[in-house]
Amino acid sequence: MKQIKKLLICLTAVLLAFASLPIIAFAQEGEESDGERSLLDEIKERGVLIVGTSPDFPPNEFIDSTKTGQDQYVGSDIELAKYIAQRMGVDLRIEASNFDTVLANLSTGQIDLAITGLAYTPARAQSMELSIGYNMDEDSEASAQGVLIRAEDADKYRTLEDLRGVKIAAQSGSIQEQYVKDQISDPQLQSITTIDDGVALLKNGSVDAVATSMPTGIQYAQNNSDLATMEEEFDISADYAGTRIGAPLGEKELIEEVNIILEDVNEQGLYEQWYEEAIELNNNMTSITATSFLGTLVQIVQSFWPQLLQGLLITLGLAAITVFFGTLVGALFALIKLSKNKLVQAVCTAYVELIRGTPLLLQLWLFITVFSTLSGGDMPMLVSVIIALVVNSSAYVAEIIRSGIQSVDKGQREAAKSLGMSNRNTMTKIILPQAVKNILPALGNEFVMMVKETSLASTFFIGELMTVNTVIKSATYKSIEPLVIVGLIYFIVTFTLSKGVKYMERRLSVSD
Repeated sequence: MKQIKKLLICLTAVLLAFASLPIIAFAQEGEESDGERSLLDEIKERGVLIVGTSPDFPPNEFIDSTKTGQDQYVGSDIELAKYIAQRMGVDLRIEASNFDTVLANLSTGQIDLAITGLAYTPARAQSMELSIGYNMDEDSEASAQGVLIRAEDADKYRTLEDLRGVKIAAQSGSIQEQYVKDQISDPQLQSITTIDDGVALLKNGSVDAVATSMPTGIQYAQNNSDLATMEEEFDISADYAGTRIGAPLGEKELIEEVNIILEDVNEQGLYEQWYEEAIELNNNMTSITATSFLGTLVQIVQSFWPQLLQGLLITLGLAAITVFFGTLVGALFALIKLSKNKLVQAVCTAYVELIRGTPLLLQLWLFITVFSTLSGGDMPMLVSVIIALVVNSSAYVAEIIRSGIQSVDKGQREAAKSLGMSNRNTMTKIILPQAVKNILPALGNEFVMMVKETSLASTFFIGELMTVNTVIKSATYKSIEPLVIVGLIYFIVTFTLSKGVKYMERRLSVSD
Protein backbone atom coordinates (compact mmCIF):
# COMPACT_ATOMS: atom_id res chain seq x y z
CA MET A 1 0.00 0.00 0.00
CA LYS A 2 2.91 2.34 0.75
CA GLN A 3 4.30 1.77 -2.75
CA ILE A 4 0.90 2.47 -4.25
CA LYS A 5 0.60 5.69 -2.28
CA LYS A 6 4.08 6.78 -3.44
CA LEU A 7 3.09 6.03 -7.03
CA LEU A 8 -0.09 8.05 -6.69
CA ILE A 9 1.77 11.00 -5.18
CA CYS A 10 4.37 10.91 -7.98
CA LEU A 11 1.64 10.73 -10.60
CA THR A 12 -0.12 13.71 -9.03
CA ALA A 13 3.12 15.68 -9.08
CA VAL A 14 3.63 14.84 -12.76
CA LEU A 15 0.09 15.93 -13.62
CA LEU A 16 0.51 19.21 -11.77
CA ALA A 17 3.82 19.81 -13.54
CA PHE A 18 2.22 19.04 -16.89
CA ALA A 19 -0.64 21.41 -16.14
CA SER A 20 1.87 24.20 -15.42
CA LEU A 21 3.70 23.76 -18.73
CA PRO A 22 1.39 26.06 -20.73
CA ILE A 23 1.84 28.80 -18.12
CA ILE A 24 5.63 28.42 -18.21
CA ALA A 25 5.65 28.35 -21.99
CA PHE A 26 3.60 31.51 -22.36
CA ALA A 27 5.68 33.20 -19.65
CA GLN A 28 8.85 32.35 -21.57
CA GLU A 29 7.23 33.59 -24.76
CA GLY A 30 6.43 36.88 -23.02
CA GLU A 31 10.03 37.23 -21.83
CA GLU A 32 11.34 36.65 -25.36
CA SER A 33 8.94 39.22 -26.80
CA ASP A 34 10.43 41.87 -24.49
CA GLY A 35 13.82 41.48 -26.21
CA GLU A 36 15.05 42.84 -29.49
CA ARG A 37 14.89 39.54 -31.37
CA SER A 38 12.35 39.64 -34.21
CA LEU A 39 10.55 36.81 -35.96
CA LEU A 40 12.61 37.48 -39.08
CA ASP A 41 15.78 36.84 -37.05
CA GLU A 42 14.29 33.60 -35.73
CA ILE A 43 13.38 32.44 -39.25
CA LYS A 44 16.89 33.03 -40.55
CA GLU A 45 18.43 31.42 -37.47
CA ARG A 46 16.31 28.25 -37.73
CA GLY A 47 16.71 28.19 -41.51
CA VAL A 48 13.06 27.40 -42.15
CA LEU A 49 10.13 29.60 -43.17
CA ILE A 50 6.82 28.15 -41.94
CA VAL A 51 3.92 29.13 -44.21
CA GLY A 52 0.30 28.33 -43.49
CA THR A 53 -2.12 27.74 -46.35
CA SER A 54 -5.53 26.23 -47.02
CA PRO A 55 -4.95 23.94 -50.04
CA ASP A 56 -8.55 23.88 -51.21
CA PHE A 57 -8.50 26.96 -53.41
CA PRO A 58 -7.22 26.04 -56.88
CA PRO A 59 -5.38 27.32 -58.81
CA ASN A 60 -3.87 29.45 -56.02
CA GLU A 61 -3.26 26.58 -53.62
CA PHE A 62 -4.32 22.97 -53.94
CA ILE A 63 -3.05 19.41 -53.54
CA ASP A 64 -1.50 17.29 -56.29
CA SER A 65 -2.75 13.84 -55.33
CA THR A 66 0.07 12.16 -57.31
CA LYS A 67 2.68 13.52 -54.89
CA THR A 68 3.33 13.20 -51.17
CA GLY A 69 4.83 15.25 -48.36
CA GLN A 70 5.67 18.88 -49.01
CA ASP A 71 5.69 18.28 -52.78
CA GLN A 72 1.93 17.68 -52.82
CA TYR A 73 1.18 21.36 -52.17
CA VAL A 74 1.04 23.22 -55.48
CA GLY A 75 -0.41 26.38 -56.98
CA SER A 76 0.55 29.98 -57.67
CA ASP A 77 0.61 30.94 -53.97
CA ILE A 78 2.84 27.94 -53.20
CA GLU A 79 5.29 29.09 -55.88
CA LEU A 80 5.23 32.54 -54.31
CA ALA A 81 6.02 31.00 -50.91
CA LYS A 82 8.94 29.10 -52.44
CA TYR A 83 10.25 32.29 -54.00
CA ILE A 84 10.04 34.20 -50.71
CA ALA A 85 11.88 31.42 -48.85
CA GLN A 86 14.53 31.33 -51.57
CA ARG A 87 15.06 35.08 -51.38
CA MET A 88 15.37 34.84 -47.59
CA GLY A 89 17.91 32.06 -47.96
CA VAL A 90 15.91 29.52 -45.94
CA ASP A 91 13.97 26.31 -46.55
CA LEU A 92 10.18 26.29 -46.85
CA ARG A 93 7.74 24.26 -44.77
CA ILE A 94 4.05 24.29 -45.63
CA GLU A 95 1.55 23.83 -42.79
CA ALA A 96 -1.79 22.93 -44.38
CA SER A 97 -5.12 23.47 -42.62
CA ASN A 98 -8.49 25.01 -43.35
CA PHE A 99 -8.76 28.77 -43.85
CA ASP A 100 -9.94 29.65 -40.34
CA THR A 101 -7.19 27.50 -38.83
CA VAL A 102 -4.53 29.28 -40.90
CA LEU A 103 -5.60 32.63 -39.47
CA ALA A 104 -5.73 31.22 -35.95
CA ASN A 105 -2.29 29.64 -36.32
CA LEU A 106 -0.90 32.98 -37.42
CA SER A 107 -2.24 34.75 -34.34
CA THR A 108 -0.81 32.09 -32.01
CA GLY A 109 2.59 32.12 -33.70
CA GLN A 110 2.49 28.57 -35.04
CA ILE A 111 3.23 29.81 -38.56
CA ASP A 112 5.38 32.69 -39.80
CA LEU A 113 3.30 33.76 -42.79
CA ALA A 114 -0.21 33.14 -44.07
CA ILE A 115 -0.23 32.78 -47.86
CA THR A 116 -3.73 31.59 -48.67
CA GLY A 117 -5.49 34.06 -50.94
CA LEU A 118 -5.82 36.73 -48.26
CA ALA A 119 -7.45 40.02 -49.15
CA TYR A 120 -7.32 43.31 -47.30
CA THR A 121 -10.13 44.11 -44.90
CA PRO A 122 -10.09 46.73 -42.11
CA ALA A 123 -10.76 44.08 -39.45
CA ARG A 124 -7.99 41.84 -40.74
CA ALA A 125 -5.53 44.74 -40.81
CA GLN A 126 -6.08 45.18 -37.07
CA SER A 127 -5.36 41.55 -36.24
CA MET A 128 -2.25 40.93 -38.37
CA GLU A 129 0.40 42.61 -40.45
CA LEU A 130 -0.63 42.70 -44.12
CA SER A 131 1.76 42.98 -47.03
CA ILE A 132 1.40 45.10 -50.11
CA GLY A 133 -0.81 43.57 -52.77
CA TYR A 134 0.21 41.14 -55.47
CA ASN A 135 -1.95 39.93 -58.35
CA MET A 136 -3.07 43.56 -58.65
CA ASP A 137 -4.42 43.67 -62.22
CA GLU A 138 -8.13 44.38 -61.80
CA ASP A 139 -8.84 43.32 -65.40
CA SER A 140 -7.13 39.93 -65.12
CA GLU A 141 -9.08 36.72 -64.73
CA ALA A 142 -7.03 35.86 -61.65
CA SER A 143 -8.33 38.81 -59.63
CA ALA A 144 -12.01 38.63 -60.73
CA GLN A 145 -14.60 37.89 -58.06
CA GLY A 146 -18.05 36.54 -58.83
CA VAL A 147 -20.91 34.24 -57.92
CA LEU A 148 -21.50 30.55 -58.55
CA ILE A 149 -25.14 29.48 -59.02
CA ARG A 150 -27.12 26.48 -60.18
CA ALA A 151 -27.35 26.22 -63.97
CA GLU A 152 -31.14 26.06 -63.79
CA ASP A 153 -31.12 29.51 -62.13
CA ALA A 154 -28.99 31.17 -64.83
CA ASP A 155 -31.94 33.17 -66.17
CA LYS A 156 -33.19 33.96 -62.67
CA TYR A 157 -29.92 35.37 -61.32
CA ARG A 158 -28.11 37.55 -63.87
CA THR A 159 -27.13 40.60 -61.84
CA LEU A 160 -26.12 41.29 -58.26
CA GLU A 161 -29.46 43.04 -57.78
CA ASP A 162 -31.20 39.74 -58.57
CA LEU A 163 -29.55 38.28 -55.46
CA ARG A 164 -31.37 40.64 -53.11
CA GLY A 165 -32.57 38.70 -50.06
CA VAL A 166 -31.40 35.27 -51.27
CA LYS A 167 -29.18 32.83 -49.38
CA ILE A 168 -25.53 33.34 -50.35
CA ALA A 169 -22.60 31.30 -49.01
CA ALA A 170 -19.17 32.88 -48.59
CA GLN A 171 -16.00 31.71 -46.92
CA SER A 172 -15.76 33.12 -43.41
CA GLY A 173 -13.38 36.07 -43.23
CA SER A 174 -12.80 36.15 -47.00
CA ILE A 175 -12.91 39.09 -49.39
CA GLN A 176 -15.91 37.46 -51.06
CA GLU A 177 -17.80 37.74 -47.79
CA GLN A 178 -16.96 41.45 -47.69
CA TYR A 179 -18.15 41.96 -51.28
CA VAL A 180 -21.44 40.22 -50.51
CA LYS A 181 -22.03 42.57 -47.58
CA ASP A 182 -21.04 45.68 -49.56
CA GLN A 183 -22.59 45.05 -53.00
CA ILE A 184 -25.69 42.88 -52.46
CA SER A 185 -28.82 44.26 -50.84
CA ASP A 186 -30.13 42.45 -47.79
CA PRO A 187 -28.24 39.15 -48.35
CA GLN A 188 -28.91 36.08 -46.22
CA LEU A 189 -25.23 35.37 -45.69
CA GLN A 190 -24.18 31.81 -44.85
CA SER A 191 -20.58 31.54 -43.60
CA ILE A 192 -18.68 28.44 -44.74
CA THR A 193 -15.25 27.00 -44.01
CA THR A 194 -14.32 26.02 -47.57
CA ILE A 195 -15.67 26.63 -51.06
CA ASP A 196 -16.29 22.87 -51.28
CA ASP A 197 -18.76 23.19 -48.41
CA GLY A 198 -20.49 26.04 -50.22
CA VAL A 199 -20.80 24.02 -53.43
CA ALA A 200 -22.31 21.12 -51.49
CA LEU A 201 -24.86 23.49 -49.92
CA LEU A 202 -25.58 24.98 -53.36
CA LYS A 203 -26.20 21.59 -54.90
CA ASN A 204 -28.55 20.40 -52.18
CA GLY A 205 -30.52 23.66 -52.23
CA SER A 206 -29.49 24.96 -48.82
CA VAL A 207 -28.16 28.16 -50.44
CA ASP A 208 -28.91 29.83 -53.76
CA ALA A 209 -25.42 31.12 -54.60
CA VAL A 210 -21.77 30.92 -53.57
CA ALA A 211 -19.46 33.94 -53.67
CA THR A 212 -16.03 32.90 -54.94
CA SER A 213 -13.13 33.95 -57.11
CA MET A 214 -14.03 33.65 -60.78
CA PRO A 215 -11.22 31.22 -61.69
CA THR A 216 -12.41 28.83 -58.99
CA GLY A 217 -16.05 29.32 -59.97
CA ILE A 218 -15.30 28.67 -63.64
CA GLN A 219 -13.48 25.43 -62.77
CA TYR A 220 -16.44 24.22 -60.72
CA ALA A 221 -18.87 25.11 -63.53
CA GLN A 222 -16.74 23.30 -66.12
CA ASN A 223 -16.63 20.16 -64.01
CA ASN A 224 -20.28 20.23 -62.87
CA SER A 225 -22.92 20.58 -65.56
CA ASP A 226 -25.52 21.60 -62.98
CA LEU A 227 -23.52 24.70 -61.96
CA ALA A 228 -22.81 28.01 -63.70
CA THR A 229 -21.17 31.36 -62.99
CA MET A 230 -23.37 34.44 -62.89
CA GLU A 231 -22.92 37.00 -65.67
CA GLU A 232 -22.28 40.06 -63.49
CA GLU A 233 -19.20 40.05 -61.29
CA PHE A 234 -18.37 42.03 -58.16
CA ASP A 235 -16.81 45.46 -58.61
CA ILE A 236 -13.21 45.23 -57.42
CA SER A 237 -12.74 47.91 -54.80
CA ALA A 238 -9.45 49.80 -54.91
CA ASP A 239 -9.30 49.51 -51.11
CA TYR A 240 -9.33 45.72 -51.31
CA ALA A 241 -7.42 45.26 -54.59
CA GLY A 242 -4.73 42.62 -54.72
CA THR A 243 -3.98 39.57 -52.65
CA ARG A 244 -2.02 39.97 -49.42
CA ILE A 245 0.34 37.99 -47.22
CA GLY A 246 -0.29 37.95 -43.49
CA ALA A 247 2.32 38.04 -40.71
CA PRO A 248 1.85 38.04 -36.92
CA LEU A 249 0.80 41.41 -35.52
CA GLY A 250 3.80 43.54 -34.60
CA GLU A 251 6.30 41.79 -36.88
CA LYS A 252 7.08 44.92 -38.91
CA GLU A 253 10.56 43.80 -39.90
CA LEU A 254 9.28 40.54 -41.39
CA ILE A 255 6.49 42.18 -43.39
CA GLU A 256 8.92 44.81 -44.70
CA GLU A 257 11.18 42.02 -45.97
CA VAL A 258 8.16 40.36 -47.62
CA ASN A 259 7.13 43.68 -49.22
CA ILE A 260 10.56 44.10 -50.79
CA ILE A 261 10.28 40.63 -52.33
CA LEU A 262 6.70 41.29 -53.51
CA GLU A 263 7.77 44.50 -55.24
CA ASP A 264 10.21 42.41 -57.25
CA VAL A 265 7.51 39.82 -57.98
CA ASN A 266 5.12 42.51 -59.22
CA GLU A 267 7.77 44.23 -61.30
CA GLN A 268 8.78 41.04 -63.10
CA GLY A 269 5.20 39.73 -63.46
CA LEU A 270 6.22 36.46 -61.82
CA TYR A 271 2.89 35.76 -60.17
CA GLU A 272 1.04 35.88 -63.47
CA GLN A 273 3.44 33.22 -64.81
CA TRP A 274 2.92 31.00 -61.77
CA TYR A 275 -0.83 31.46 -62.05
CA GLU A 276 -0.94 30.32 -65.67
CA GLU A 277 1.24 27.31 -64.84
CA ALA A 278 -1.05 26.44 -61.93
CA ILE A 279 -4.13 26.54 -64.17
CA GLU A 280 -2.45 24.23 -66.66
CA LEU A 281 -1.38 21.84 -63.89
CA ASN A 282 -4.87 21.83 -62.43
CA ASN A 283 -6.46 21.14 -65.81
CA ASN A 284 -4.07 18.25 -66.44
CA MET A 285 -4.94 16.55 -63.15
CA THR A 286 -7.48 13.75 -62.96
CA SER A 287 -10.72 14.80 -64.62
CA ILE A 288 -14.08 13.11 -64.20
CA THR A 289 -15.85 12.49 -67.50
CA ALA A 290 -18.81 10.41 -66.27
CA THR A 291 -22.19 12.13 -66.42
CA SER A 292 -24.11 9.87 -64.03
CA PHE A 293 -23.79 9.94 -60.25
CA LEU A 294 -22.86 6.25 -60.05
CA GLY A 295 -20.37 6.59 -62.90
CA THR A 296 -18.72 9.51 -61.12
CA LEU A 297 -18.40 7.45 -57.93
CA VAL A 298 -16.74 4.62 -59.87
CA GLN A 299 -14.29 6.97 -61.62
CA ILE A 300 -13.31 8.64 -58.36
CA VAL A 301 -12.63 5.28 -56.70
CA GLN A 302 -10.62 4.11 -59.73
CA SER A 303 -8.54 7.30 -59.76
CA PHE A 304 -8.05 7.83 -56.04
CA TRP A 305 -8.10 4.37 -54.48
CA PRO A 306 -4.44 4.65 -53.31
CA GLN A 307 -5.24 7.87 -51.43
CA LEU A 308 -8.45 6.37 -50.02
CA LEU A 309 -6.58 3.27 -48.85
CA GLN A 310 -3.86 5.35 -47.25
CA GLY A 311 -6.45 7.54 -45.55
CA LEU A 312 -8.22 4.44 -44.23
CA LEU A 313 -4.98 3.03 -42.83
CA ILE A 314 -4.16 6.33 -41.12
CA THR A 315 -7.68 6.49 -39.67
CA LEU A 316 -7.49 2.94 -38.30
CA GLY A 317 -3.95 3.51 -37.06
CA LEU A 318 -4.98 6.66 -35.20
CA ALA A 319 -7.92 4.86 -33.62
CA ALA A 320 -5.85 1.82 -32.61
CA ILE A 321 -3.02 3.88 -31.10
CA THR A 322 -5.50 6.10 -29.30
CA VAL A 323 -7.47 3.24 -27.76
CA PHE A 324 -4.32 1.27 -26.80
CA PHE A 325 -2.56 4.09 -24.99
CA GLY A 326 -5.86 5.56 -23.84
CA THR A 327 -6.61 2.22 -22.16
CA LEU A 328 -3.24 2.21 -20.36
CA VAL A 329 -3.64 5.78 -19.11
CA GLY A 330 -7.33 5.27 -18.40
CA ALA A 331 -6.62 2.15 -16.32
CA LEU A 332 -4.17 4.13 -14.20
CA PHE A 333 -6.69 6.88 -13.57
CA ALA A 334 -9.42 4.34 -12.83
CA LEU A 335 -7.29 2.81 -10.08
CA ILE A 336 -6.54 6.27 -8.72
CA LYS A 337 -10.24 7.13 -8.56
CA LEU A 338 -10.80 3.98 -6.50
CA SER A 339 -8.06 4.87 -4.02
CA LYS A 340 -8.79 6.15 -0.52
CA ASN A 341 -6.45 9.13 -0.86
CA LYS A 342 -8.80 12.08 -1.18
CA LEU A 343 -6.24 14.41 -2.79
CA VAL A 344 -5.21 12.20 -5.70
CA GLN A 345 -8.81 11.06 -6.08
CA ALA A 346 -9.91 14.67 -6.44
CA VAL A 347 -7.17 15.39 -9.00
CA CYS A 348 -8.15 12.36 -11.05
CA THR A 349 -11.85 13.19 -10.88
CA ALA A 350 -11.14 16.75 -12.02
CA TYR A 351 -9.07 15.43 -14.95
CA VAL A 352 -11.79 13.02 -16.09
CA GLU A 353 -14.60 15.54 -15.75
CA LEU A 354 -12.62 18.29 -17.49
CA ILE A 355 -11.80 16.12 -20.49
CA ARG A 356 -15.28 14.65 -20.75
CA GLY A 357 -16.85 18.08 -20.32
CA THR A 358 -15.06 19.82 -23.20
CA PRO A 359 -15.29 19.20 -26.97
CA LEU A 360 -12.62 17.07 -28.64
CA LEU A 361 -12.00 19.73 -31.29
CA LEU A 362 -11.21 22.27 -28.56
CA GLN A 363 -8.77 19.80 -26.99
CA LEU A 364 -7.08 19.24 -30.36
CA TRP A 365 -6.62 22.99 -30.73
CA LEU A 366 -5.28 23.34 -27.18
CA PHE A 367 -2.73 20.54 -27.43
CA ILE A 368 -1.49 21.59 -30.87
CA THR A 369 -1.05 25.18 -29.67
CA VAL A 370 0.68 24.23 -26.41
CA PHE A 371 3.06 21.67 -27.92
CA SER A 372 3.88 23.96 -30.82
CA THR A 373 4.76 26.70 -28.33
CA LEU A 374 6.85 24.37 -26.16
CA SER A 375 8.76 22.95 -29.13
CA GLY A 376 9.20 26.21 -30.98
CA GLY A 377 7.07 24.91 -33.85
CA ASP A 378 9.10 21.69 -34.26
CA MET A 379 6.50 19.31 -32.83
CA PRO A 380 4.85 17.42 -35.73
CA MET A 381 1.15 18.16 -35.83
CA LEU A 382 0.38 14.44 -36.11
CA VAL A 383 2.07 13.79 -32.74
CA SER A 384 0.07 16.57 -31.08
CA VAL A 385 -3.15 15.18 -32.54
CA ILE A 386 -2.36 11.67 -31.28
CA ILE A 387 -1.62 12.95 -27.76
CA ALA A 388 -4.88 14.92 -27.73
CA LEU A 389 -6.84 11.86 -28.88
CA VAL A 390 -5.15 9.65 -26.26
CA VAL A 391 -5.94 12.12 -23.47
CA ASN A 392 -9.55 12.35 -24.62
CA SER A 393 -9.97 8.59 -24.86
CA SER A 394 -8.27 7.95 -21.50
CA ALA A 395 -10.95 9.94 -19.66
CA TYR A 396 -13.74 7.80 -21.08
CA VAL A 397 -11.78 4.55 -20.66
CA ALA A 398 -11.09 5.46 -17.02
CA GLU A 399 -14.82 5.52 -16.34
CA ILE A 400 -15.32 2.27 -18.26
CA ILE A 401 -12.66 0.47 -16.23
CA ARG A 402 -13.79 2.00 -12.93
CA SER A 403 -17.37 0.88 -13.52
CA GLY A 404 -16.10 -2.56 -14.59
CA ILE A 405 -14.15 -3.00 -11.35
CA GLN A 406 -17.06 -1.81 -9.24
CA SER A 407 -19.42 -4.17 -11.07
CA VAL A 408 -17.61 -7.16 -9.55
CA ASP A 409 -19.56 -8.41 -6.52
CA LYS A 410 -18.08 -7.14 -3.26
CA GLY A 411 -18.42 -10.62 -1.90
CA GLN A 412 -15.55 -11.67 -4.16
CA ARG A 413 -13.21 -9.26 -2.38
CA GLU A 414 -14.45 -10.32 1.03
CA ALA A 415 -14.01 -14.00 0.18
CA ALA A 416 -10.44 -13.33 -0.99
CA LYS A 417 -9.63 -11.52 2.26
CA SER A 418 -11.06 -14.40 4.30
CA LEU A 419 -8.63 -16.69 2.49
CA GLY A 420 -5.76 -14.44 3.51
CA MET A 421 -5.04 -12.98 0.04
CA SER A 422 -3.30 -9.61 -0.13
CA ASN A 423 -4.95 -6.59 -1.73
CA ARG A 424 -2.60 -6.87 -4.71
CA ASN A 425 -3.39 -10.54 -5.34
CA THR A 426 -7.08 -9.90 -4.83
CA MET A 427 -7.06 -7.17 -7.46
CA THR A 428 -4.86 -8.95 -10.03
CA LYS A 429 -6.19 -12.50 -9.66
CA ILE A 430 -9.82 -12.05 -8.62
CA ILE A 431 -11.20 -8.60 -9.45
CA LEU A 432 -9.44 -7.54 -12.66
CA PRO A 433 -10.02 -10.79 -14.63
CA GLN A 434 -13.75 -10.47 -14.04
CA ALA A 435 -13.73 -6.70 -14.67
CA VAL A 436 -11.86 -7.09 -17.98
CA LYS A 437 -14.50 -9.53 -19.15
CA ASN A 438 -17.18 -6.98 -18.33
CA ILE A 439 -15.51 -4.00 -20.01
CA LEU A 440 -14.19 -5.56 -23.24
CA PRO A 441 -17.42 -4.84 -25.17
CA ALA A 442 -17.36 -1.22 -23.95
CA LEU A 443 -13.71 -0.88 -25.02
CA GLY A 444 -14.68 -2.25 -28.42
CA ASN A 445 -17.36 0.41 -28.72
CA GLU A 446 -14.79 3.04 -27.72
CA PHE A 447 -12.63 1.91 -30.66
CA VAL A 448 -15.62 2.25 -33.00
CA MET A 449 -16.31 5.74 -31.68
CA MET A 450 -12.67 6.75 -32.04
CA VAL A 451 -12.64 5.71 -35.70
CA LYS A 452 -15.32 8.33 -36.33
CA GLU A 453 -13.85 10.97 -34.01
CA THR A 454 -10.55 10.97 -35.91
CA SER A 455 -12.45 12.82 -38.63
CA LEU A 456 -12.05 16.00 -36.55
CA ALA A 457 -8.31 15.78 -37.18
CA SER A 458 -8.99 16.70 -40.83
CA THR A 459 -9.02 20.31 -39.63
CA PHE A 460 -5.23 20.00 -39.54
CA PHE A 461 -4.76 17.99 -42.79
CA ILE A 462 -2.99 14.97 -41.28
CA GLY A 463 -4.00 12.52 -44.00
CA GLU A 464 -6.95 10.54 -42.59
CA LEU A 465 -10.13 9.85 -44.56
CA MET A 466 -11.74 13.28 -44.24
CA THR A 467 -8.49 14.91 -45.39
CA VAL A 468 -8.55 12.63 -48.43
CA ASN A 469 -12.12 13.78 -49.00
CA THR A 470 -10.85 17.38 -49.21
CA VAL A 471 -8.06 16.34 -51.60
CA ILE A 472 -10.51 14.62 -53.94
CA LYS A 473 -12.87 17.60 -53.87
CA SER A 474 -10.06 19.97 -54.85
CA ALA A 475 -8.86 17.67 -57.64
CA THR A 476 -12.24 16.83 -59.16
CA TYR A 477 -14.43 19.84 -58.24
CA LYS A 478 -17.03 17.35 -57.03
CA SER A 479 -18.50 17.96 -53.60
CA ILE A 480 -21.15 15.30 -52.96
CA GLU A 481 -19.57 12.23 -54.54
CA PRO A 482 -16.36 12.20 -52.44
CA LEU A 483 -18.45 12.57 -49.29
CA VAL A 484 -20.57 9.57 -50.29
CA ILE A 485 -17.49 7.43 -50.93
CA VAL A 486 -15.79 8.37 -47.67
CA GLY A 487 -19.08 7.95 -45.79
CA LEU A 488 -19.47 4.42 -47.20
CA ILE A 489 -15.93 3.55 -46.10
CA TYR A 490 -16.63 4.81 -42.58
CA PHE A 491 -19.88 2.83 -42.50
CA ILE A 492 -18.26 -0.41 -43.68
CA VAL A 493 -15.46 -0.09 -41.11
CA THR A 494 -17.68 0.83 -38.17
CA PHE A 495 -20.34 -1.73 -39.11
CA THR A 496 -17.70 -4.48 -39.26
CA LEU A 497 -16.21 -3.41 -35.94
CA SER A 498 -19.66 -3.24 -34.33
CA LYS A 499 -20.43 -6.77 -35.48
CA GLY A 500 -17.08 -7.87 -34.05
CA VAL A 501 -17.93 -6.29 -30.71
CA LYS A 502 -21.32 -8.05 -30.64
CA TYR A 503 -19.67 -11.35 -31.52
CA MET A 504 -17.24 -10.85 -28.63
CA GLU A 505 -20.13 -10.13 -26.28
CA ARG A 506 -21.84 -13.39 -27.28
CA ARG A 507 -18.64 -15.37 -26.82
CA LEU A 508 -18.10 -13.91 -23.38
CA SER A 509 -21.67 -14.54 -22.31
CA VAL A 510 -21.34 -18.26 -23.16
CA SER A 511 -18.80 -18.73 -20.37
CA ASP A 512 -20.95 -17.01 -17.72
